[in-house]
Amino acid sequence: MLRGLYTAAAGMLASTTGTDTLASNLSNVNTVAFKGNKVNYQTFPEMLINRMSSQGQERVGSLMTGSKVQGSYINFAPGALKQTGNTFDLAIQGDGFFTIKSKTNGQIYYTRAGNFTMDQNGFLTTLTGDYVQGKLGNVQMALEGGPFNINGQGNISGRNGVIDQLQVARFENNQALEKVSDNLFQAGPNSKQLPDPKNGEPLGYQVNSGMLEESNINPVAELVNNIQGLRLYEALQKNIHIHNDTLGKAVNEVGRSR
Repeated sequence: MLRGLYTAAAGMLASTTGTDTLASNLSNVNTVAFKGNKVNYQTFPEMLINRMSSQGQERVGSLMTGSKVQGSYINFAPGALKQTGNTFDLAIQGDGFFTIKSKTNGQIYYTRAGNFTMDQNGFLTTLTGDYVQGKLGNVQMALEGGPFNINGQGNISGRNGVIDQLQVARFENNQALEKVSDNLFQAGPNSKQLPDPKNGEPLGYQVNSGMLEESNINPVAELVNNIQGLRLYEALQKNIHIHNDTLGKAVNEVGRSR
């Protein structure tokens, strides 16, 4: 009896985590280049059930003892590209991340969101004021040096020629990156950054100016999964009520001395 309660409770906990993840994904459906999370579930070890009788044991079968959240991973599938016409709106097509330096702590972060702007000092920054990194450090342009152009290799040029090249970082395994705030990622302990391609080698990416990468969240699929998760939670909740009622009858009626 109690095993059924524990199994249903474990399923409710796992379902809650999945629903929270789906809600987070849906809330960022319009966030530039947002990468959604996926949850992996794992069942507890199966138990072998035997029937005991005077003739010995007879195998009945296996019993699933519940489920749990094994972990979550980031879905790095690319989002659709949207034309904006703004020179400093950038989208990476292929593998790679823009390199960002925090204005507050100097920490290096990475992002796929290329909705950049030029501040009053000519620095190319994120909307929160963090500095976009190039091969020479913080990308800075002379305010009167425009019009500016950014080509597929990330080279930034103005009226007087090439200014800098965007530092696009690529990693051996993107799953080793860790999400932080403001749509940024940071390198984890197991992150291994790939070296820059040598001359003549393919870059593995293309920078598109005047475009933005959209979120890779499919709102219809997320809504359907969210509804399924809520229905599963309700079914498990009813299962607990049934077990509780049955247990109450066993204690108060079946076990009553007459």
